[in-house]
Amino acid sequence: MALHVRPVDHLGRRFRSNAEPDATSPPAPPRRTPNRRGQGGRLRAELVEAASQLLEELAGEEALSLRAVARLAGVAPQSVYLHFPDKHALLHAIYQARFDELLDQMHRAAASKRTPASRLRAICQAYCTYGVEHPGQYRVLFGTAGTPGWQPDQLPGRPTLDLLTEVLAACANGNGNGNGNGNGTLIHTHTIMLWAALHGVTLRRDRPSFPWPSLDTLVKALVDTHIAALTS
Repeated sequence: MALHVRPVDHLGRRFRSNAEPDATSPPAPPRRTPNRRGQGGRLRAELVEAASQLLEELAGEEALSLRAVARLAGVAPQSVYLHFPDKHALLHAIYQARFDELLDQMHRAAASKRTPASRLRAICQAYCTYGVEHPGQYRVLFGTAGTPGWQPDQLPGRPTLDLLTEVLAACANGNGNGNGNGNGTLIHTHTIMLWAALHGVTLRRDRPSFPWPSLDTLVKALVDTHIAALTS
């Protein structure tokens, strides 16, 4: 049998064939199975998930690149631009997807509750549970800076805040004393305060050695305190 000998240069080093793998180069991402006709939405969702995964690992959204998203999703960079013209559009889609998950969890938690107070406790509990069970996704929502220049009514998370405002207003008006009627500023202030407190409760995972009360106890105390302040 004839042996194949690779050619050498003038220093005696053998040339490497193009077909041979380079042990020093990073492995190529797995090739993605192309979508069937009419399934372009699947690629868009996969790009959003890939970008969200990168944001969970990176220092901030400034470090996110469309090329890195394409590499993780296993597609050519040009495929990303077919769905997202720039990083701003991709970030908006990421925040929208994650906030939709959070809002759905809050709605489902409140669906079976009969009173405004029990609904408020349920959605606050669901909010904190989402943050505790999905720390990476929660970090994407609140640990990144957000794209500058967005107006408040354009924020993907606005429906989540609106739900909290709506149920808190129902609690205030449910007492029958009219304290919440027409006083949108007071309701809004308490909503922001309640959200800030829930955010702090959710981040308790960062201090696991602290003797925290249970999540149920903290959420109930927060909700009862704000309802009492609005109905007194």
